[in-house]
Amino acid sequence: MSGTKPDILWAPHQVDRFVVCDSELSLYHVESTVNSELKAGSLRLSEDSAATLLSINSDTPYMKCVAWYLNYDPECLLAVGQANGRVVLTSLGQDHNSKFKDLIGKEFVPKHARQCNTLAWNPLDSNWLAAGLDKHRADFSVLIWDICSKYTPDIVPMEKVKLSAGETETTLLVTKPLYELGQNDACLSLCWLPRDQKLLLAGMHRNLAIFDLRNTSQKMFVNTKAVQGVTVDPYFHDRVASFYEGQVAIWDLRKFEKPVLTLTEQPKPLTKVAWCPTRTGLLATLTRDSNIIRLYDMQHTPTPIGDETEPTIIERSVQPCDNYIASFAWHPTSQNRMIVVTPNRTMSDFTVFERISLAWSPITSLMWACGRHLYECTEEENDNSLEKDIATKMRLRALSRYGLDTEQVWRNHILAGNEDPQLKSLWYTLHFMKQYTEDMDQKSPGNKGSLVYAGIKSIVKSSLGMVESSRHNWSGLDKQSDIQNLNEERILALQLCGWIKKGTDVDVGPFLNSLVQEGEWERAAAVALFNLDIRRAIQILNEGASSEKGDLNLNVVAMALSGYTDEKNSLWREMCSTLRLQLNNPYLCVMFAFLTSETGSYDGVLYENKVAVRDRVAFACKFLSDTQLNRYIEKLTNEMKEAGNLEGILLTGLTKDGVDLMESYVDRTGDVQTASYCMLQGTKSDEKVDLSKDKKLAQFNNWFTWCHNCRHGGHAGHMLSWFRDHAECPVSACTCKCMQLDTTGNLVPAEAVQP
Repeated sequence: MSGTKPDILWAPHQVDRFVVCDSELSLYHVESTVNSELKAGSLRLSEDSAATLLSINSDTPYMKCVAWYLNYDPECLLAVGQANGRVVLTSLGQDHNSKFKDLIGKEFVPKHARQCNTLAWNPLDSNWLAAGLDKHRADFSVLIWDICSKYTPDIVPMEKVKLSAGETETTLLVTKPLYELGQNDACLSLCWLPRDQKLLLAGMHRNLAIFDLRNTSQKMFVNTKAVQGVTVDPYFHDRVASFYEGQVAIWDLRKFEKPVLTLTEQPKPLTKVAWCPTRTGLLATLTRDSNIIRLYDMQHTPTPIGDETEPTIIERSVQPCDNYIASFAWHPTSQNRMIVVTPNRTMSDFTVFERISLAWSPITSLMWACGRHLYECTEEENDNSLEKDIATKMRLRALSRYGLDTEQVWRNHILAGNEDPQLKSLWYTLHFMKQYTEDMDQKSPGNKGSLVYAGIKSIVKSSLGMVESSRHNWSGLDKQSDIQNLNEERILALQLCGWIKKGTDVDVGPFLNSLVQEGEWERAAAVALFNLDIRRAIQILNEGASSEKGDLNLNVVAMALSGYTDEKNSLWREMCSTLRLQLNNPYLCVMFAFLTSETGSYDGVLYENKVAVRDRVAFACKFLSDTQLNRYIEKLTNEMKEAGNLEGILLTGLTKDGVDLMESYVDRTGDVQTASYCMLQGTKSDEKVDLSKDKKLAQFNNWFTWCHNCRHGGHAGHMLSWFRDHAECPVSACTCKCMQLDTTGNLVPAEAVQP
């Protein structure tokens, strides 16, 4: 390689050594510098590695090509092709004690001197060395030498040979090759075919030729200009790459008539192509005067490559260093690792990082692939410090049969984990709707049931101009306040809010008792106060302060309530108006807002967003006139729809407004599971809801859980599909038909469904 750019070779079996070849051979040892400092005299290759020079061989002048012996012993034997056509076996001072030391210095001489272009060791018969030479009209251009042959009729014994150092040594010259091929032609590149040690692929002057050493008089060839750098894919032995100028040709030896693929032409001539030995179908190319190595990732093709089938190619570029690259070499065992050398012998150790492919599993595990490694990331089920992904929540809810309790509908919020107050409000609303619809249908069949599912917004609209207010006495105070008379529609609204039970009784006592049992002291006190029972509110606050989990500050609030006075200019009113803004609990705030507000002006209660919607709506039904109530419900409904707040289903019902609200909720949370089951409840109304076209439901459509009623053929069970194909609304159906929907939309055992 005298007068040319340097080349670089990794040792085939010593993965920490490489050779740089130009006017001399330089052997380097690579070592990690991760936990150590750079040694004196070492060359930095990367942040993690450095190279130390071990030896230099200057005994082989006029180098044109070099090939490292592939066998384990001798480990540092190299063949050097020279400008005069000779091939010299040399070493780097590592094999003096080897039993093959007699090979060192052996030369293989063609009949006529001309340049040696390429060398290739046979990967199976390691003693065979193929050499490709320039054209000579009276000689062959492909010579195959046996470096250890005992049959040497034309060996010239002990001839004097003059070396570049000016010394004289006795060297064994071999002039009779084992095979001679390619007469009156030039050979520019060579490679043995791994599938058969007797087959040799040669890039001749104007064709690619496959020589079979069992019958050297015949060859298979194809005319092409792409005859340089022939190399076989180590993972697909019928795939070969070669190049000419700026084009790379990919060949399939099973269909050798033409290239199966020609890669994009480069603006500059190519100088090297090489398959990655550790990665399937990855080809690296280098052009002249470039610091870029272009990579072609040839994805797996399931069928044999033919005229109409081309492999999928992913092209990318990497820049190992800033300077022009003279040559590169893939590491034989380290994945995607290569070393590059510049014209001034600057070297870089470089790893080509794979593209990372991501995939979500149906159970929300994240997996990604990088090279030969697969990594999986799953959520820690016991880690309560992190908010679970909605997909994880939906899967866990599905396993608990969330949404399938159609008798005690309110229990579905417990099946969902009893963590989300909006879900709790939603399922209680649906429970009350179902309960009062059935009760109305039994008493007076008609459209009252569908009115319940239309929500409080529709209910209050149906009673405009029919309600008047009247004065009511406080319990525990010598005072009266204006409260709206409760007609049938307002009573129904209060029932849907959960304040009173079904029937004609409007007593909130049972509701207060249930709140106290659940430890919601502040809410219970506020509801009692809104029903003009300040004595009961004070009593509840005192109970809360004395309970195990209660807040002692509730005693202070109770004391403040007991000092209530109706005088507008009193010190009590002034102090409470100021201090209520400093209270953390919203129900305590609205209690003082209510007591300090003017008659008919209750914005401090109605627009306290931290108070449950059902409590604010129930308060409005008791204190606002028809006009005020309708205006407030309309405004609150729009806010709930825009925010996607499930508490708003109380107002919208399962109507088009409800679908709009649910759409906003799904956009915000991704919880298509709740949306599906909520709308399923609406199939009892006259208005059908079509959710099957919602793209967000596609994910949930792929969800499944095990149907525990199935135990067929030893399998754990059949998958429970959450959607019926092409239905107006999503319903549950079991693929094994052991569970079906009855006429009311409930999921029941199949034998219970009437044909």
